[in-house]
Amino acid sequence: MKISLKTDKETILKLLKNSDIDKKLKIFNNLDELSENDRVRVLLKILEDGSWSLREKATRELAPFGTKIVPRLIRICERGFWFSRAAACITLGAIGDARAVETLARLLLDDENPTVIREANQALLKLAAAQTEEFFSQLELYFQEPVTRERFLIRVQNSNPRLYKIIQDRRHA
Repeated sequence: MKISLKTDKETILKLLKNSDIDKKLKIFNNLDELSENDRVRVLLKILEDGSWSLREKATRELAPFGTKIVPRLIRICERGFWFSRAAACITLGAIGDARAVETLARLLLDDENPTVIREANQALLKLAAAQTEEFFSQLELYFQEPVTRERFLIRVQNSNPRLYKIIQDRRHA
């Protein structure tokens, strides 16, 4: 059965639910046949796939779409499976949009999965290094409550010394 990516978008999305990795790779390798919107839709669906390899490929393909996909990635962080949340964190870190700071900070504090926490940590570090002013503005908005601020700083100090140093340097500047 030959599938035309241009005409069978719904079939593609259904095939992505299939366990056959070869079919999924074939779809992935032909995504350039789709419009940009459909390509993004399929790639976001791949972030929900059980294959780490496919999710990793999707994160690299999604990052160049930049800020326009940040709201959808944030939604995945808020309600996706742990592996989808981790992949969304990687993509958000690669995009570098400060709108993700609150979501990433919340994952760092409240998520129970160590992989999600690690990827949220790395994404926050990338955001802090790339967009210092925007990063700190968003962080301050999130830290309206002193208890949350202290909890976050303790978590960062214990898990991400480089990010902690950036935050401390800023606080003492």
